Amino acid sequence: RGVGAIPFGKVCDAVKIMKETHDDYIITGSTLPGMLPDPGIEQLIDVEAKVIYTHASISDKKNERVLKLMDEISSRGVIPGLAVHNPVSTLEYAFKNELNAKAFLVPFNANGMMMGNQKNLEDLVDSKPETAFMGMKTLAAGKIEPQKAYDYISKHNIRAVVIGMVEADEARNVTEIAIKALQK
Repeated sequence: RGVGAIPFGKVCDAVKIMKETHDDYIITGSTLPGMLPDPGIEQLIDVEAKVIYTHASISDKKNERVLKLMDEISSRGVIPGLAVHNPVSTLEYAFKNELNAKAFLVPFNANGMMMGNQKNLEDLVDSKPETAFMGMKTLAAGKIEPQKAYDYISKHNIRAVVIGMVEADEARNVTEIAIKALQK
């Protein structure tokens, strides 16, 4: 159980409430997008995020800012990661240059939405069994049924998923499938 949070608005306040009422609640987070002077690392540390990803809008630029943010995250005792929207290119860059990323948040779904070359990304993810990959966009913006999404993801080296939930029925359905999968 947990949440992937972005330090914006009241999100961190809501995360604190969940953390107080659920002692096994794990927090991951992403920095704020773009070139903002405050990427939100301090707010994510304040909610005890275990992993902080640089936002994909930063990671995909593959520049010095990525390295600085990852160093800042790591120096604070938090696991640094990269979120990506251009997955194959950015992952290849990260592995070739041996970036300090310990986890990767990647779009990963049966429809191939936002995955670029789906086959290449699947092969890349599956070729790195020692690497922690977390899937996002796993329901392809609601176009994939949760069970089909789970069946697809479970065949690949995806260790965890972030699932966006908007409606109560959607949250119930996805949560039931997740609980069944965790009880296997």
